[in-house]
Amino acid sequence: MRTPLALALFATSVSALHAQPPATPAGQTPAWDVTQARGTTRDIDFTTSEGTWMSVDISPDGAWIVFDLLGHIYRMPAAGGEATALTQNSGVALNFHPRISPDGKLIAFISDRRGQNNLWVMNADGSNPRAVFTDLAVRAAEPAWTADGSFIVVRRSAVGGGGGGGGGGGGLWMYGKDGGTGVALVTAGRPESPSLSKDGRFLYYQVAVTEGIVSGKNDVTQGSRQLRRLELATGRVLKITEGVSEQQYQGSSGGAVAPQVSPDGKWLAFGRRIPNGTIEFKGLEFGPRTALWLRDLESGSERVVMDPIEVDMAEGGKISRVLPGYAWTPDGKGIVIMQGGKIRR
Repeated sequence: MRTPLALALFATSVSALHAQPPATPAGQTPAWDVTQARGTTRDIDFTTSEGTWMSVDISPDGAWIVFDLLGHIYRMPAAGGEATALTQNSGVALNFHPRISPDGKLIAFISDRRGQNNLWVMNADGSNPRAVFTDLAVRAAEPAWTADGSFIVVRRSAVGGGGGGGGGGGGLWMYGKDGGTGVALVTAGRPESPSLSKDGRFLYYQVAVTEGIVSGKNDVTQGSRQLRRLELATGRVLKITEGVSEQQYQGSSGGAVAPQVSPDGKWLAFGRRIPNGTIEFKGLEFGPRTALWLRDLESGSERVVMDPIEVDMAEGGKISRVLPGYAWTPDGKGIVIMQGGKIRR
């Protein structure tokens, strides 16, 4: 049973596009300000009840949600109502991937307002936005809070010689919410989609188990993306899903992407393609189709809980995430997720 959240109509104003950089004295090179528009601009005002590729999260008390839409982050009651823009004062900068802290007081997000997609935090009402780290040579995505709310794990990619607030390259890194030097947690296998357990013990994520596109082995349906669990105290890594199909035999679980562990730590939600599954849209049929699955972490049994969801981008190159961000409700009885232009529970 899929029940839509009551996503009320709301207006998105882009009047900030009229803002122009301050005049530069003669003979000086103008400073580049990502938040300021360049060239001729105009206002576009519209009302919508749908969105594309929206990442959504729900507050610890279940009362409100946040989501991203067209480069801004919005907040609205979980039961429906008016959506309020939290990042509209950042001009034409991009803001996305919101994640609410365990105490509900902060929102971690990604913004390029200083020239690159780096990790930021702001208060739950959108006030006092500040960078956790700033590095023009490191691109960040997919923040996830630790259970105590003191640290944020983020996927980062080095784009050329950057230090990223402490040196090193890509992978899953952990930062203090107030900044400082980052610590690398996982670097092998192009890790993505971090999710931390509420007991503070485990980090779940996806990895690539094949390199490049060779004889179709990069096909997610054949198992090129799988799930892992890192025990933070010991560094031990457990294979949650495994197997890559070969020409001689079919040894794959079907692959898996974008894990999210339940509040009680007993279930793992994730995306997986339906073999030969397709979707029909406006008379056109395409695929493969992606569904949301649940895995019992004790028994290993799996079942489909929502089919379809958004088509995953697990084989894409320059993408911000393989699936829009989604979240468990605090009681562990539901999941909020974007599907078909709507936010659903």
